[in-house]
Amino acid sequence: MGSTSFIQRFVDLFFTPSKAFDGLVDGVSYKDWLYPFLIVTAGLFVLPLFYRDISLDEGEYRLNKIMRSIENNADMAEEQKTAYLEKMYEGLDKVEDARDNPFAFRNLWGYFLLPVMLFIMAAFFAAVLLLVGNFGMGGQVKFFQMFTMVMMTYLIGGNGFFMNMLPGVGTLELMVKTPLIIIKESTSLVLSPGLMFDEIDTFFKHFLNQLDVFRIWGMVVMGFGFAKLYNKPTATGLMAVGFPWLILVSIGAALLKANSAAMGSLN
Repeated sequence: MGSTSFIQRFVDLFFTPSKAFDGLVDGVSYKDWLYPFLIVTAGLFVLPLFYRDISLDEGEYRLNKIMRSIENNADMAEEQKTAYLEKMYEGLDKVEDARDNPFAFRNLWGYFLLPVMLFIMAAFFAAVLLLVGNFGMGGQVKFFQMFTMVMMTYLIGGNGFFMNMLPGVGTLELMVKTPLIIIKESTSLVLSPGLMFDEIDTFFKHFLNQLDVFRIWGMVVMGFGFAKLYNKPTATGLMAVGFPWLILVSIGAALLKANSAAMGSLN
């Protein structure tokens, strides 16, 4: 069987995912994972720039909200209030500096960390799936075969919680959400069951809110890839990918709930 071109694999990823990972079982070259990695990285660089001012406004709003909570907290000692408020003022100064000097290196260095964080995030989940497949099922898949499969799915969608990319990290996901974020003037845009709730204030709601349609789509495609790599039925691949994915979603929901509780304690 001849090697599958990246363009063909890219097209199959969206229209015939059962074929998108043909050939990976025979081995991969650096191009197989580098091309999707570069596309996803470019999306993470460029697309958030369209709603950068919205992100800065939200950061400023959160800092001001915290400051009001601190100032109105009668149970907090004055010395503690002063220390917290100084940090908040420093944060506001940084937001204003980012707004006035967007191309200063001090405001751009975070962008250079994006590819590093993306690589680490994809590598981590690839390692988790290798544990499931190689140790749990007795397979012999190599790391970069699995990494390539995981990286390809980020062309569709992916949870950006651990990268502080709340709208997500998937290229298609960001392409669809960017104009919606601009219209809504809010980066809190997740196309999930969380839309049913007026307020996301419990673990269960945080959990449901992370079940974004693009992330579920990416996970399902990942299940096809897992099944192809291990020559297993599609249902087995979906379960093998879905179980650790839901565990990570649960951890993310718990962290979000803990953060909400911590913010609420300031009120």
